[in-house]
Amino acid sequence: MSTVLLVDDTDLVRGLMTVALESAGHEVIASALPSEALQAAAAHGAVDVLVADLVMPEMDAFELAEKLTSKYPSLRVLYVSGYADASTEGAFLAKPFSPAQLTQAVAALAA
Repeated sequence: MSTVLLVDDTDLVRGLMTVALESAGHEVIASALPSEALQAAAAHGAVDVLVADLVMPEMDAFELAEKLTSKYPSLRVLYVSGYADASTEGAFLAKPFSPAQLTQAVAALAA
């Protein structure tokens, strides 16, 4: 399966998403903040998919994705949000979503 860098500043949501992705066989690197995600990606090296909440402290998901994809061009990105629609920017999943919807969206990107 894939290595997923998951970034969401809401602890409960991040925890549930981590469980869903790990249950589907993915390795998950979970971060509460974009700065933590940047450090985790640098430390880990190979990350296949970024799952990022659109609205976060420090920077939004678009800026985070830009920083990461400049270093890791093959990185695929899934934006998630309960507030905005980013479907014109790429793969997007509106909150609330089910664990199955999340794992299907990540699997589609990782394929």
